[in-house]
Amino acid sequence: MTVRIYWELDPAAEPRRAEPVLRARWSPHLSDPRGLASKRQAYYAQIARAAAMSAFDGLYIRYRPESDDSQILAATLALHVPDLTLIPEFPASVGSAVYAAKEAVSFQRSTRGRLGWAIAPDRSITERAAEGDYVAEDDLLARLDEFLTVARGVHGQTGFTFKGRFFEVQNGGFAPPLDREAFPPVILQGTSEDTLALSARLGDIHSFEPAAPAAFQHLADQQRRRAAEHGREQAFAVRLDVTSRDTPQEATQAGAKGLAGSHEQVADTLADYVAAGAAHLILSGSPSLEEAYRIGAHVLPRLRARLGGDRAAA
Repeated sequence: MTVRIYWELDPAAEPRRAEPVLRARWSPHLSDPRGLASKRQAYYAQIARAAAMSAFDGLYIRYRPESDDSQILAATLALHVPDLTLIPEFPASVGSAVYAAKEAVSFQRSTRGRLGWAIAPDRSITERAAEGDYVAEDDLLARLDEFLTVARGVHGQTGFTFKGRFFEVQNGGFAPPLDREAFPPVILQGTSEDTLALSARLGDIHSFEPAAPAAFQHLADQQRRRAAEHGREQAFAVRLDVTSRDTPQEATQAGAKGLAGSHEQVADTLADYVAAGAAHLILSGSPSLEEAYRIGAHVLPRLRARLGGDRAAA
C-alpha cells in the first residue's frame, strides 16, 4: 500500500501572520510597498515550500469562507511547489458541476496531474445562507451525488446527458485535448450512514476524524465492505493535529491538542494508523510554517523507516 502524507494549510489560521517586512539596513524609514494581502499570500507560499522541502507528498488546503479561497490558493501555490499534490477543500455549492470539472482538467493540464478534490463538510443553514446557498438540509447529499455524477460524466464521455433536481446537462462532455487528463481523486468525509453510503459509491478516499488506531481500523473495515458492495475499492485518510518534540514532556509543555509525544512516539502512532488502513495522512500543527519543518525533519524520516515497503510516495 502506497502511503501519502499531506501538510494542512488553513487559510484562516494565524490571521496576523505574514512574512517579515524587509527593510533596508541603511534606512529604517523605508516601508514595504506590498499590501497585507500580498504578504499573506507570501506566507502561504512559505508554508507550501516548507512542505515541499520537508518531503511531504502534498498540501491539503482547508475551505474557510472567511478567508482566501482554497481553489485559488491551490492554483497559485502550484507555481511555487512543482512536485506537490494540491488538494483544495470546497463545498458542492461551489457552482456548476460542468465548470468545476473543466477547471479540474485545466489544473491537471497545467500541473501534470497534481490536483485532488476534497468536498468540505456541510455547514449550518445560517452559515450556508450567508454564502447564498439555500438548499434544504435534507437535500444536501442528493446535491453532492448529482454534483459528482455530472462532473465525472462530462469528464469521462461526450454526449453526456443528465437531468436531476440540481444539475442538468444535455450532450455535454470534453473533446480533445481536455479529455486526456485524469479526473482528480475525490476525498469525502462524514460519519452518517447516508454519507458513508454515498462515499462508498462515489468517493475515492474517505477521510475520518481522529480516533484511536483500533477505532479507525473498525471504521475503515466497515467502509471497505460498503464500497465492495458496489464493486469498488476505496482508500482511507485520517486528519491529525500533531505536536512532536524531542521528549514527551516538551510536547506537553508546547500545549498539545491532538497527537502529541516525542518524535519516536508520534512516528509509532502514525505507523499504527497506516497498519489500521490509513493510506493518506493529513497532518497539521501550529504555527504551521515551523511545524511543517519540524515534522518533516524529525517525524517523517522515522515514519518512512517504519513503513519500509509500504512507503512509495515522495
